[in-house]
Amino acid sequence: MKIKSFLSMSSDSAKNRSLWGIAWMSFFWSTATVMVFTLLPTFLTEELGASKTKLGMIEGVAIFLAFLAKVFSGVLSDYWRTRKPLIMVGTFASIIVKSMFAMATSISWIFIARSIDRFSKGVRSAPTDALIADLSPQHKEGASYGIRYMLYTLGAVFGGAIAATIMHLSSHNYRLVFWLSVIPAAIAFLVLVFVVKPPVEESDIKQRPWHWRDARYLPPIFWNLLGVSFLLMLARFSEAFLTLRAKDLGWSIHMLPLLMVGYDIVNAGISLPVGKMADRYNRQKMLLAGILVLTLTNLVIISIHQPAGIFVGMLMAGLHMGMTQGLIAALIAETTLPHLRGTAFALYYLTSGTAVLIGNSLAGYLSDYMGGAVGAFWGGTVFTILAAAYLVKVMRSTRV
Repeated sequence: MKIKSFLSMSSDSAKNRSLWGIAWMSFFWSTATVMVFTLLPTFLTEELGASKTKLGMIEGVAIFLAFLAKVFSGVLSDYWRTRKPLIMVGTFASIIVKSMFAMATSISWIFIARSIDRFSKGVRSAPTDALIADLSPQHKEGASYGIRYMLYTLGAVFGGAIAATIMHLSSHNYRLVFWLSVIPAAIAFLVLVFVVKPPVEESDIKQRPWHWRDARYLPPIFWNLLGVSFLLMLARFSEAFLTLRAKDLGWSIHMLPLLMVGYDIVNAGISLPVGKMADRYNRQKMLLAGILVLTLTNLVIISIHQPAGIFVGMLMAGLHMGMTQGLIAALIAETTLPHLRGTAFALYYLTSGTAVLIGNSLAGYLSDYMGGAVGAFWGGTVFTILAAAYLVKVMRSTRV
């Protein structure tokens, strides 16, 4: 009974099934993405000859496009008062684009494929986050987002393990891994079509049509949260720089996906407990702890000089993600009205996307300037300290 209660997100069986459907859909999304993503930095730099600055620009622009798509899809999901069609479009597009990576012969081709891939992710992300809030009982959003991010991260573990195995058995056949990533992407689409159902009533959404002026009803705490997340996202540059740092320290290419597996296992293992705790304790204080963990993580990665040390840094980075990813989503969900949830997530993704574009470009520049990926983590340290300071200021002003 306790296990059933721990895994249940809603007393409504239909909503609970849909929430689990979203979680498993996220699992297969992540599997497909990680099969490509963990190998893409070395594919670009080793196979296609891209510099770290170009890598940073490609990652930054691509992720910015993803965040931009999240803005439009989030607002449209409020305007049209429906979420699932947009999620379907983004999921189907991600199936198509995976083959583009396998056929890529130039940096430009990868740039286009990466941009489309992130754009398709953006189209589905904000409506998915809003749909989770629509399906979740009030004040229980933490558990719903926690389970979703747990399975999303376990999908990354699965995808990383598959990529590492195939790379080892195929003598570093990047393109074979990219082709096989189409399979989990297709499974995610089938789960969405047959398992995930929007709430029947959706009364608050349908009875209150969206208008852009309604953004004024978003409370001050929401806007302050955007400020904190902006500074935090400047430090959350692409995980590509973690894998490049590992390579600088002597990790072999075929072992890089397994390094990400450790990162994702910690991320997945902590996501659900933190989500459950977020429904009982102060979420802002928990977010502050997660930001401080990232500060310490950057300092550890900067200071290490042995290959084994990066594994510790990776585990700490996974701990940070598990502590904060679902928390931010839960904080946004709890501070917005139902008919503005898509818009709230859209604004969050807009500010975050801008920060990621700046952060990735700066991380690439610092890596080239300092002669190694360690430069990116110096910048990350500065921005996490600023994010923590801002959050403390917000907590004091609201007397949390």
